Amino acid sequence: MQAEQGRFQRGLLAWADGVTRHARSIVWGNLALSLILAAYAAMNLGVNADNMRLLDPDLPFQQAAAGFQENFSSLDDSLLIVIDARSGTQAQESADLLAAALAEQTDLFTGVFEPGSGGFFERHGLLYRSPDDLEAFADQMAAYQPILAELSRDPSLMNLTSMLERGFAEGVGGDESATEFSGIFDRIGDASVEVFAEYPVAVSWQDLMMEGSAIDPGSRRVVIAEPILDFEAVLAASPAMESIRSTAQDLGLVADRGIELRITGNPALSVEEMIGLFWDVGVSGILSFMIVLVAIFFAFGSARLSLAAGATLVVGLVWTAAFAAATVGALNLISIAFAVLFIGLGVDFSIHLGMHFVAGLRAGLRPGEALQGAGREVGSSLILCTFTTAIGFYSFVPTDYLGVAELGLISGTGMFVILIQTVTFFPALSTLLVGSRGKELFAKTSRFQFRVPAAVTNRPEVVVSLALLLGIVGVFLAPGARFDSDVVEMRDPRTESVEAFKDLLEDPRTSPWYIDAVADNLEEAEVLAARFEELPEVSEAITVRAYVPEDQTEKLEILADTSMLFDVPRSDRIASQGPTVEEQIAAIRDLQRLLTESTVVQGDSTLALSGAKLNAMLGEFLAKVGNSPDPTEAVNRFEELLLGSFPDQFRRLQLALDPDEVRLETLPANLRERMLATNGKARVQVFPSGNLGEGDAREIFVDAIRQVQPDATGVAVNLIEFGRATARSLVEALSLALILITVLLLLIWRKPLDAALVLLPLILAGVMTGAAMVVLDRAFNFANVIVLPLLLGIGVDSGVHLVHRAREAGRGKPLLESVTAQAVFWSALTTIVSFGSLALSAHRGIASLGLLLVVGLTITVLANLILLPALVVLVQRRGYLLPPAQRS
Repeated sequence: MQAEQGRFQRGLLAWADGVTRHARSIVWGNLALSLILAAYAAMNLGVNADNMRLLDPDLPFQQAAAGFQENFSSLDDSLLIVIDARSGTQAQESADLLAAALAEQTDLFTGVFEPGSGGFFERHGLLYRSPDDLEAFADQMAAYQPILAELSRDPSLMNLTSMLERGFAEGVGGDESATEFSGIFDRIGDASVEVFAEYPVAVSWQDLMMEGSAIDPGSRRVVIAEPILDFEAVLAASPAMESIRSTAQDLGLVADRGIELRITGNPALSVEEMIGLFWDVGVSGILSFMIVLVAIFFAFGSARLSLAAGATLVVGLVWTAAFAAATVGALNLISIAFAVLFIGLGVDFSIHLGMHFVAGLRAGLRPGEALQGAGREVGSSLILCTFTTAIGFYSFVPTDYLGVAELGLISGTGMFVILIQTVTFFPALSTLLVGSRGKELFAKTSRFQFRVPAAVTNRPEVVVSLALLLGIVGVFLAPGARFDSDVVEMRDPRTESVEAFKDLLEDPRTSPWYIDAVADNLEEAEVLAARFEELPEVSEAITVRAYVPEDQTEKLEILADTSMLFDVPRSDRIASQGPTVEEQIAAIRDLQRLLTESTVVQGDSTLALSGAKLNAMLGEFLAKVGNSPDPTEAVNRFEELLLGSFPDQFRRLQLALDPDEVRLETLPANLRERMLATNGKARVQVFPSGNLGEGDAREIFVDAIRQVQPDATGVAVNLIEFGRATARSLVEALSLALILITVLLLLIWRKPLDAALVLLPLILAGVMTGAAMVVLDRAFNFANVIVLPLLLGIGVDSGVHLVHRAREAGRGKPLLESVTAQAVFWSALTTIVSFGSLALSAHRGIASLGLLLVVGLTITVLANLILLPALVVLVQRRGYLLPPAQRS
């Protein structure tokens, strides 16, 4: 073993001598090659924004999803366009306009549809309500019938005011008519205000007729667009999203007109996530690099060596990026953070070699001699640390989590790249920059020295006992750590796509987290749906037959009776035959006078409050009209906003009240295709009974469904299985890293005690990190799962350096006062502040990665600089871990 170590040391010295003698050639050759590799990386390194490609496609749930998509469309790659308007009519018209316009853009979309909307549902939609709902609706329509029938005959302002006057004369205000007239008052008041708005919104009589009933559709619509996605592009859905926004703008579907349009769904979430990640990771990378330069300046006490270390990081990063381009080809949502990790870890190599190099220069050695001394002190440790850190990264490569596996491959290889650069480019550039002025430049010792209380080495038993106590507490707390599989919660909550997605989740009717199951035929699908509906977690399970309404005979009779109430002739009023503007203004004044004088609108009833409000609004309207040089436009606009769309809305009501019987074969073709494949396979859609965004509801829902149908799929299933596969990958990677690092230490050192001294503080740090997550109420997630194996790989480096130093120095030379301990402190500090920049990210996943790295690394460095030296003192007292000259 000693002979092998001797050959290794001689090899390091020969290498250092060669680097010193050929420093200029090494620097310029390295820079030239780095420029070539930078160009290669820029042209060949892409970004993969497909979340589902972060996991092994051969996993059962991935196969189930792929099998489903062979027969049916899913929401995985769909854009959900959420339209909120000031009225149900405005929302429906806006959705219809947008859907029709997008359907023509076949170069961007393969399909566009509105769930529960379109011509078929406009006519047959009432058949999907229960008989009780229709009976109540019919009663409400009967109450409105006199008003609606009269307006259908003559939809004019004069007729409306005359009708209201007659109502007052007949003593309107009883229980049966108060609500109807109150609603009309509100509509008139709304129109009087909208007249003077820049973008007025027409009154919705449909809302008046249906509000408060079981038929009320609300003022939100969702349009589902299936974009053509190019996952080779950085922002795969960006062209489709830009087209949606520009089309909506062209159609006037804008906030100024009372319409809020938001885009969500997986592709939209990914686009906004990537935009945020590029910004955050870019800022973090720059900030990390600047912080590292400042830290190593204080560590070295030299701007020249700091420049050399910074340049080494840059060329190492370029080489690693080129490797990524040649191997994985594209960065994913996780591996995009490799640059920040590389900076935080790569600087450790320069710090350890550089601080020993500086120590030699301060001692009066020439640069070449100082470099040889530094190589002799830390060369073997650097090589061993490269392997242990790489193992921490490589341990994810065999797992199912391909996203982190690619990060592990890139960053693990990056550790070997930075080792090569640290022992070639860094000393070569340092030699050129320092020249022959080494002792002069480094005459002063750095004022920033790491100090540890003397009790660490004077009272090692106390330190070990406290560490044991903390470990016991950590063992009890750590099992309480949780894993959060909600990728939506990982994203920036302020983005439009996240806000819209959460809004949809709050209502089970609009939640995109329903589950799909497939049966071989429709009969089996019906049986499967019935089994699903027996579950308390399910609100309903539907097949294509669910679109054939039940009890149609009874429903058609109710609607036929209601339809007779509105069987009135259409209005053929000619505008030129209408009243004059003066007559219309007089009619409005008469209405205002009635509202002021009538006892019908006195008191605090709903009708009285609406009347008082309308009275005030009409007063303001008449005042503005009176001050206008030409009141004609305002009055005509008032009538148009109030009643201009009434004929069309009334015709829609008549159409909805006169549907045909619905049969399976009469369903729209696009609806049948979404529920029944050409090969006979039938789809079952299962909807949750609660809000899947709350607590464990999503996991409970998924598990309940999959007990009935194991190959059920959908967004909710994907999220849960994604989380479980990630958690498994974490356990596998952590176990593999621990085993491989232990084996490596034993093979290299062949001393179990040395390996134990390195690993015990790390095991304690790992346990305490898990406990800290519980105490801080933070969860592991898809982004930060790499932390624990990474901490093991990073933390073992410091242990290796310290144990190596302890064995070489023996008793009488305090370990914590050595250059090695100072280098451990500075390397840990630079790594912590570098990774800490990630915690500033608006992306919660990346921010949690940065926070967990800071917490974990802080605990790890404390374990290495407090517990490890105490253990070293204890074992040296017993004659272990000593150089041959000090052994008894």
